[in-house]
Amino acid sequence: MTQAYFNESQKLTRFKRIPWSWKAQDVMREILCEKGYYINCVTRIGCDRHAHDAWQVQREDVPRLVEQLFRQRIAVEVQAEGHGKASINFVYDYHEDSIIGACHRFHKNKKGDDV
Repeated sequence: MTQAYFNESQKLTRFKRIPWSWKAQDVMREILCEKGYYINCVTRIGCDRHAHDAWQVQREDVPRLVEQLFRQRIAVEVQAEGHGKASINFVYDYHEDSIIGACHRFHKNKKGDDV
């Protein structure tokens, strides 16, 4: 929790979207796989009708991942998808380096320890 939330004027500023590179997507996938989260990097349409980078994840992992992103001050949108999947959309078009840095600080998935 080292960053402050965006203020209202920062939310209004819209920069040109730079999609995540293939290499950065692989790095994110590897980091989160080691921590027990299995994701696919995809592009999804947000509620603003613009394309954004997103993670396609298992629905059961959404609460844990959203909590981890919340702890890093990263605002996201969540959309339901078919076959037990959901997408976590990064609607503020965060740069790939900031998401990779946040992934390093995630806690491990303790899915099997809940019982």
